[in-house]
Amino acid sequence: MTIPKRPSTVLSLLFGLFLMTLSSGCKTNVVQKKVPFTIDEKTYFHWVGGKQGTRGTTIRITGFTTSLNLSFSKIYFQNKEFDVVPQFSGNDFVLEATLSEFIPPDRVMSSDPLEEYGNAPPQTGNKIPFELERDEAVIMYAVSGSETYVKVTGVKKLETQYRP
Repeated sequence: MTIPKRPSTVLSLLFGLFLMTLSSGCKTNVVQKKVPFTIDEKTYFHWVGGKQGTRGTTIRITGFTTSLNLSFSKIYFQNKEFDVVPQFSGNDFVLEATLSEFIPPDRVMSSDPLEEYGNAPPQTGNKIPFELERDEAVIMYAVSGSETYVKVTGVKKLETQYRP
């Protein structure tokens, strides 16, 4: 007497689990709503002040909008949160935000690591709620009071500026 060949229940179960794992691992792409503005240029630069220990980062985003009820409040960039005061000129806008850092005067800065021994580690700010690459930013904006976010890629780095 021969037993008819049919797929094993265990094999069928494993195959079903594999398909479920495969399908649950593929997340659906969230379709981003159409934003009510276009971005023309996105740049940033680091700057060093004339006073010892002052430095910072400035990010600048320019664009065009047709919405009258648009406002911008924050830019998240390079693990920092920038407050924005937008400048509108007709339908064109400029978002420019600067974040200053101050190195305490008792911190030794040297090309020789042994001379820097004893410096306290820098304080890191709050972690932003986004995982971004170095050339990516997230803009927080609102239309008629309803806040949302848009991710911007390809933010171009300009040369460091030295200020008196």
